[in-house]
Amino acid sequence: MPTAPPRGRIRRALAGAAAASVVLGLVAPTAAHAASPQPDQRIGRVPTVPGGATRTAAPADSTVLDLGVTLRPRDPGALEDFVTAVSTPGSPLYHQYLRTGEFAGRFGAAPADVAAVTAELTAAGLRPGAVEDDGLTIPVEATVAQARKAFATDFAGYALADGSAAFSNTEAPKVSGRAAAKVLGVTGLNSLAGAVSMSRPAGKVIEQPRQAPATERQLKPSYVGGQPFVCSGIKDQLTNAGLRPMIDYNTPDTLTLNTYQQAFGNGGAGATVAILALEEFDDRAIAGYQSCLGTSTNVSRVKVDGGPTQPPGANVGVETALDIETVIGLAPNADVLVYQPADASIRELNSGLRRIVTDNRAQTVSISWGLCEPYVDSASEQAQNLILQQAAAQGQSVFAASGDSGSTGCTDDHGRPQSGLAVSFPASQPYLTAVGGTSVSDPYNTPTESVWNTPASGGYWGGAGGGGVSAVWSVDSATGYQSGFSGPGYANLCNATAGRSCRQVPDVSALADPNQGYLTLTHADSTTLYWDLMGGTSFSAPLWAAMTAHANADPKCAAAGPLGFLNPQLYKLGSTPGLYDPVTGNNVVGASGYTGPLYQAGTGYDLATGLGTPRADKLFAQLCAKLPGSPAGAFNAVAPTRLLDTRGGAPLAAYGETAVQIAGSAGIPANGVTSVVLNVTVTDPTTDGHLTVYPSGGARPSTSNLNWTAGRTVPNLVTVPVGPDGKVRFYNGAWGQAQLIVDVQGYYGTAGGSTYLPSGPTRALDTRSSGGALAAYATRTVTSGQLGAPSGTKAVVLNVTATDTRTDGHLTAYPSGTTLPSTSNLNWTAGRTVANQVIVPLGADGSISVNNGSWGSAQVIVDVFGFLGANGGASFHSTTPQRLFDSRVGQGTNSWPFGADEIRALNLDGDGRLAKAKAVVLNVTVTNPRVDGHLTLYPSGQSAPDTSNLNWSAGQTVPNMVTVPVGPDGRVMIKNGSWSFTDVIVDVFGYYS
Repeated sequence: MPTAPPRGRIRRALAGAAAASVVLGLVAPTAAHAASPQPDQRIGRVPTVPGGATRTAAPADSTVLDLGVTLRPRDPGALEDFVTAVSTPGSPLYHQYLRTGEFAGRFGAAPADVAAVTAELTAAGLRPGAVEDDGLTIPVEATVAQARKAFATDFAGYALADGSAAFSNTEAPKVSGRAAAKVLGVTGLNSLAGAVSMSRPAGKVIEQPRQAPATERQLKPSYVGGQPFVCSGIKDQLTNAGLRPMIDYNTPDTLTLNTYQQAFGNGGAGATVAILALEEFDDRAIAGYQSCLGTSTNVSRVKVDGGPTQPPGANVGVETALDIETVIGLAPNADVLVYQPADASIRELNSGLRRIVTDNRAQTVSISWGLCEPYVDSASEQAQNLILQQAAAQGQSVFAASGDSGSTGCTDDHGRPQSGLAVSFPASQPYLTAVGGTSVSDPYNTPTESVWNTPASGGYWGGAGGGGVSAVWSVDSATGYQSGFSGPGYANLCNATAGRSCRQVPDVSALADPNQGYLTLTHADSTTLYWDLMGGTSFSAPLWAAMTAHANADPKCAAAGPLGFLNPQLYKLGSTPGLYDPVTGNNVVGASGYTGPLYQAGTGYDLATGLGTPRADKLFAQLCAKLPGSPAGAFNAVAPTRLLDTRGGAPLAAYGETAVQIAGSAGIPANGVTSVVLNVTVTDPTTDGHLTVYPSGGARPSTSNLNWTAGRTVPNLVTVPVGPDGKVRFYNGAWGQAQLIVDVQGYYGTAGGSTYLPSGPTRALDTRSSGGALAAYATRTVTSGQLGAPSGTKAVVLNVTATDTRTDGHLTAYPSGTTLPSTSNLNWTAGRTVANQVIVPLGADGSISVNNGSWGSAQVIVDVFGFLGANGGASFHSTTPQRLFDSRVGQGTNSWPFGADEIRALNLDGDGRLAKAKAVVLNVTVTNPRVDGHLTLYPSGQSAPDTSNLNWSAGQTVPNMVTVPVGPDGRVMIKNGSWSFTDVIVDVFGYYS
């Protein structure tokens, strides 16, 4: 139930504003392309005072304010062009997102401008801090008296309708001539309005006594994939109360039966959803909900500016419980990050959103809070606009509830609609997807959706899905994503100039009717769990976020990175089977039989339901099909060359990164390179850790390529896409430094090269049973006959293992008849068993040589996994690194630790590209092994071969790259070759087809 929002604290820790102008011609009337302010010009406007507020005494002169001065981007046109390109299907830069931390250096204010504005603020008697990480925001501390003098504005106090106190500047701030052209706005000068929850409860509270543990286990279902079901205990109580599933309430499984079908089977595994929560929530409620569903979704808090202080209860935490539980129910394997600012003020809303974007940990963001657009001052609007533009530039999808007050988006402090057309903020922002609301009729037979519009009755306030025309933001009529879309009843409320039109809301919709609400465990105490049926557009927004998380996690979409800002893609689809178009109803709250223009649903886009509601299986299949595919590449060997060796300089610092130039170096062409094959070795690590290798210009994935324990030397072959700047990045995920060695072995390119023919796996050499150990510094030949290389083979894909090593050393595999290179394929410490995948070109006689680069003997094992250059080969496609399986956390099908000698199937992606591939490229890691052992991967449909991919000693964490053929049923088999339990992690990096 909406409650009066706590007003913003006058003093707070101000985080930096964010990003920059972005997509498809969308800018604000006073944004980057507007004329620069003249000397000493007032910037922006003051907000409208909320209805019911009365004037009181002004705040004391000594009151301390935390302000933010938002700077203009250094090149607004270049920023807008970039985001247009990165968000527009068909653009060469489509989905070439900025990495975390790149925005400031590329689009933040010029350092000279930062210095100039900082000097002006200091000269005016203010206390500016260092520019924030976004490069656009200077935090400023000042008293009311100092701000009055510096910005030439007075202040007024107000008593708001809910009894709380607030203040506001009486005029827009004036900025000095030397700084005026560089400043976009000043935030923190008022505290008039706060955001409210966009939820509507049905008020049908079900009180469920807490069960004893044994009974609770009996009621708890086991979530094994698909959409989870709620436990029988609460379902029985709903039935006894006369409530019918789909008609009177919805649960995760009912939502997917007809209206919101999911085509994806991984439950969002690998995706992260951020929820902006302007309140505390009840951990007991979330735990009880997960217990009922049998899920174990990871839900984490991120406190912003100290976080909220009011404890959860019957009226606090309800909205956040709805948001979290919607994501848990619809994307149970995704991670959920709950960002919690200090209060519900506009500046804290922006502060929380800014933190989500600068962290860039979540690909999808859900906002279920908002307020009347006219109540927001222009500086806060502009600051948030930049935050959302940065999110779009980084590939983050942001969904915001369009409001529950229909076409009159302003409400009083009790959530009741006020007169006058208005849309909700932040839903009216142009760089997010605004989500409206619908109702569903005849759900069991032929579901039909219409505009959600519930009249007020019996003390219930009623509500309708928000929509209408922004009075602030405009869009280029020719190039904006809403070009050609005009809802019935549109009017030029923003006073758009020629060639522009006002931003229209919503973009899309979903179920919001509380009378068909989502079953939510809102709060709990020591004896009782309190359930309610929740609706409103604050249910619609996380519903869209959860569906997008499914798509982001699915390999069919993930190959091109996250879906990012969806509006340009959605409006390009227009009328599509993936979007259902409601054509009946209106969003005038409480209206009955209304047929006027404000606002009526109809065929095509309208201002009540936007483009329509999702049919997820069809919609995301269409969106994914339009994503930039990974180009097919053929392998080209190069002379093994060392590209990086930090032992000659500074080691890679804890949590540090370094980039290596690939394109145009070491025999690799400057253009046409899709991926590079590297042998990467970490040595002298001071702590346990892992290394992540990924293309420059993209977000760092949550996967790993090497894992190590302190003091160990670990090698691994890595195949990684090359970034648009021709570089690859290396991230040390450890809290201690490590030395890094990088040798190039070859590359995949669009011109020339060899395709891959899967084979085996078969054993070509085992010195333990033939020929004896390889002596110190000795070389042994593996012949073409031993390798089984077919005609036309140019290189062979091997897994090479060294065991029974007497001293520290390394192994090098290279073409026979050529000079021994100065690079290595395996590095070890004495007594260790080490394996690594190797791609080796064949010598003139079709053979390869193996050299023991140590002064002690070692046993060597060589297994064949395929050939490059043979007839009938497949081309390589790189993918965004993604975790398929992790037995430690239950990710993936049948994901628990492997037992002794256990064989288990690894499901790839159903009917997607991986399952249909000839072979997949995986990074496989074994961790927590109880005893010594080995792991073997092989295609389904055949017996386990006498080969291995990973070898370990008890307690070791060991990674290895594995190229393995895919079986006819789209699966790969994994065998634990040890007599005790071990954990296995599998990441996918590409495939051959």
